[in-house]
Parts: sequence; structure tokens; C-alpha cells
Amino acid sequence: MRTKILLPETKLSPYLERVGGTPGEPVVLEKFPFTLGRNESCDYQVPSTRVSREHAAINKDGRHFRIKDLGSTNGTLLNGKKVAEALLSDGDLLTFADAEFCFRTPCNESARVTVTHVMDGGSVAAHDNDLQSEDRAARDFILAVRSLNEGLLHRGLRTRFQPVVELATGQAIGYEALRRIENHSGEVPAGERVLQSVDCRLTERWHQLHRLLAAEQAAEATGANLLFLNLQPAEVGADGLPETLAQLQSRLSGKKLIAEIPHSAVVDIPFFRDFLSRLRELNVGVCYAGFSSGQNQVRAHEQFAPDYLQLAPALARGVDRSTQRQQQIKALVEAAVAAGCKIIATGVHSENEAQTCRELGCQLAQGDHYGRPQTMQWASLA
Repeated sequence: MRTKILLPETKLSPYLERVGGTPGEPVVLEKFPFTLGRNESCDYQVPSTRVSREHAAINKDGRHFRIKDLGSTNGTLLNGKKVAEALLSDGDLLTFADAEFCFRTPCNESARVTVTHVMDGGSVAAHDNDLQSEDRAARDFILAVRSLNEGLLHRGLRTRFQPVVELATGQAIGYEALRRIENHSGEVPAGERVLQSVDCRLTERWHQLHRLLAAEQAAEATGANLLFLNLQPAEVGADGLPETLAQLQSRLSGKKLIAEIPHSAVVDIPFFRDFLSRLRELNVGVCYAGFSSGQNQVRAHEQFAPDYLQLAPALARGVDRSTQRQQQIKALVEAAVAAGCKIIATGVHSENEAQTCRELGCQLAQGDHYGRPQTMQWASLA
């Protein structure tokens, strides 16, 4: 019997992988500080006018690595949050204006896999406890990629609509289009759930198909006049996206398209403001989705306030029994009114929750109490 240690293929130095756009060679970090920016003098030149001349630097701190913003105009984001300086971990997403990179570090000794060759039977036993589960995960991921590609080819995506209602009247004023990929048993395969969370060309095409199919169905429907479409954090600020949304709106037979921007992607930088201004110019509505912060955060958004502020479902859940949440929502409503935007309470599951939200000043609501997401046409949903 002979034991052999298998070392995974890896780079000896940390490196950056470009996310989105045209894939290229990894950017190997061989010296520190490693600078990134538009200048030719930088260690890595980023070809974008939105990136500052000297945008950011990666430093080595003992066995660790740190990202530092160099006073850039549009800021440096670490996993969607603006930072001045922060510690980096393997897999972190770095955003410099419209350029995104994934930070990677060499694997350590613990990543080795020990394989024992049994000489008499010729069989191979793997002593890494996670090897079989990793094999299954890899197989599921490959099947998910194949399934999504087939779905794109046959437009096999099911779009569901959930009503957004006026609390005062209970009438639907619009619908949110929700994307759902299911197998024959009605479940979303685990591999596809993982793939949908990855930012790549395949998932980008799925997002585009989802919005196109939603707009096509909305154009043929009667009733409510607003169509809420989700944007992914990685899409926010993408070149040409406002124009694409405007083209979809032109197909809506007079209905208004509302772009739902995840609140985690809302940042006070020129790059984001330019994106928002372009949406306004093209008459595309804006909603900040999944908001769970306080009134001070709403006030901080006053200079680039949305048309709608969609609260996180947790705020409305059991609000009729929670004095603390009632106070929080009331403060948010007051700040939103001052900023000129309407509040959408989501996750409303009962009449008591709906009545409490209405009494607190929320204008709009969404949740199972008013209708679950359905594939039916708007006319039959209303």
C-alpha cells in the first residue's frame, strides 16, 4: 500500500480574477503595495474612465492582505460596501467603479488531499471526508449549467407576479415580477440555486430573459399600471442597462417600469448617482428594495431618493404585536415622506399587519395577504 499527497493546482501568489466583461488572465500580485488605476504607472492599469488615475492599492500585512482606497472619486467597494481600508479574505469581491475583481489567495497546507492506493485490488480510497460531497456538488453544478443553457434556448423560465396594493383601498397599483426556475416536482434544484447567486455571463442572460418575458406578459395584460423588475447588485451601474430598461418600458403599452435596486447596492458615489440620473432621464422609475436600516439612512439618501422604498419583510412580520417595530416603521415613513418617496411594506401576511402598517402611514403593501406570486395574467390577478 502506498500513500501519496495530492497538491491542488494553485498559484504561488495571490491574484485577482476579473468578474464580468471579457475574461482575461488572472492579475498576479507579485509586489506590494500593488496599485490599480487608470495611470500607466500603476501596477495594473484598469481601462475605464470611471476608475481614478490611482484608485486603490493592495498591501501585504504579515500573512494577511489589505485593500486601501487612494482617495478615488467613485470609491472602492468590498463585497458591496464602501471602504477606506479593510482586510481581504479569499473570495472577496472588489469593485473599483465599474471594474469588478475577485481576490484569491494560494491554498494552504490543510487543503491537501491524501489518497491511498491499495496495491492488491487496484482500487483507490480517498481519505478526505468531504471528497464525495465535493464530487456531488461539482456534478450538480455541471447539471445546473446544462439545465440553464437549455432553459435559455427554449425560454424555459416561469415568471410570477405578486401584487403591490394601495393600503387605503386594497386595489393593486402594480405587480412585482419574480423569477422562478423549477424542476418537474416544482422544486428549485440546489445546483441551480447556487448558480443563480454567481455573477457570470450565463446568469446575466437569465436576468435579461426574465425581464423580457415579464415585460411581454405585462404588455398584454390589463389592470394595474406599474411593473417592478429586480436588478442584481452586480448589474447596478452596468453600461447600457438604463437604455435596455427604457426599451422594455416602451413595450409595456403605457405601463410604467420600476427598477428595483437592492438597498445593499445603494452607495453615495458619483458612479451610482450617474446611473440613477440616467434612469431618471429615460423615465424609468426607481425603488430601493429590501430596506431594513433606520430613518437616518433614509435622510442620507435624500439627494438621490427613490420613487419607492420597499421595506424588508421582517419589519412587517408581526408588526401589530411589536411596539419597537411600529416605532421604527413610523420613523421611516416620516423620513420617506420628507424625501418624497412612498413606502412599500412587504411580507404582510394578515389583516392585522396590514391595518397596523396603514395606521403607521405606509401607502403601499405586498405579501401573501394580498396575493401570492402567480403565473396568471394580471387581469385575473386583480
